[in-house]
Amino acid sequence: MTIALIELAAAPDTAPFAGTAAEPPRASQGLLASVMLASGGAAPVSGRSVMPAKPETTMLTKTRGIAAFDLDGTLLRGPTVCEVLAKPLGRLKEMRRFEAFIEECDIAAARVEMARWYDGQSVDELNVHLRNAEWAPGAHEAVQKLQSAGVQVAVVSVTWSFAVQWFAEQLNVSNYLGTQLLSSGEINHVWGRDKARFVRGLASNSGVPPHRIAAIGDSRGDIEMLKEARLPFFIGTTVPFESDQIIHLPQADLRVVAERILQEWAA
Repeated sequence: MTIALIELAAAPDTAPFAGTAAEPPRASQGLLASVMLASGGAAPVSGRSVMPAKPETTMLTKTRGIAAFDLDGTLLRGPTVCEVLAKPLGRLKEMRRFEAFIEECDIAAARVEMARWYDGQSVDELNVHLRNAEWAPGAHEAVQKLQSAGVQVAVVSVTWSFAVQWFAEQLNVSNYLGTQLLSSGEINHVWGRDKARFVRGLASNSGVPPHRIAAIGDSRGDIEMLKEARLPFFIGTTVPFESDQIIHLPQADLRVVAERILQEWAA
């Protein structure tokens, strides 16, 4: 299976991720080999937000707006992507410890360790486990409703890009962001700030004005992306920052979120 990748247009806000500066942690060669095998030997694009190649008309079509969804805790409920991958490998206890990390240096080191767990498995083999993830109520219907109304949907996450792509494909979404493995052995880390930059760059490329950006998240890692949106939805239990703009819908059915977005953009 060959995965074609293209760069977003070189807008100022789609600069290389800050997490890729000098000597990032290196992933295990076994995992890199499996990633390269599953992708037909094509190396991921370095330093840019990427999405699967689509006909040019996709990028040129005027959209009604952009709705950027976080993955863990937003489109998915229950165990995180990394927990779903860790469980069949007998690494769930360790993964839960990693999930509590806050500092980027600790998270980066945890990603290197996770890559070692996956050593010897292809992306397709890992993706099989993703079927055990729990979708949020109304996830598929909400995305379909937004797309049918001309809204461009994106899945924006800090977890592994191969997993983000798999979930995006289940939703028929072509715009996604996740942490990548590069052919050099480096990990192209994605952090919360990169999620905001991705959304800003996607809006710029699509000709979408700032007031037509919606973002949906559930955790502290989504703060910067939510601040980028005129319609920020927080579906976690406690909002991690003060804002008069935040629309707080704890554990909401995503169909409710989609309906609210379309109501706001009805004019």
